[in-house]
Amino acid sequence: MKKVFLALAIASSALLTGCQTPYSGGLIFNSYNAPVDVRDNATACDKRGNATMVNILGLVSTGNAGVAAAKENGGITKVGSVDVNFTSLLGIVGKTTTVVCGE
Repeated sequence: MKKVFLALAIASSALLTGCQTPYSGGLIFNSYNAPVDVRDNATACDKRGNATMVNILGLVSTGNAGVAAAKENGGITKVGSVDVNFTSLLGIVGKTTTVVCGE
């Protein structure tokens, strides 16, 4: 019985550690922004572009949260800054949004 319990504990902890993001967050709810390094960001923030992807149960992901997609959506040619927003509820549904600011 102890071996079964130990195996269940290990399997459960392995399932709970599968993160959708490289940043640490809460177990129940996450909503935070993270910066992305941009080397040449000497530009005004005249325009903003967003790109979003959704993750369901860590099994199905849809959308494009890439910087190129966010640039296209905002009509941006020169990037000033890039931020990424992560939102997740119980690891069931997660949303990643990339926000590009530039001109």
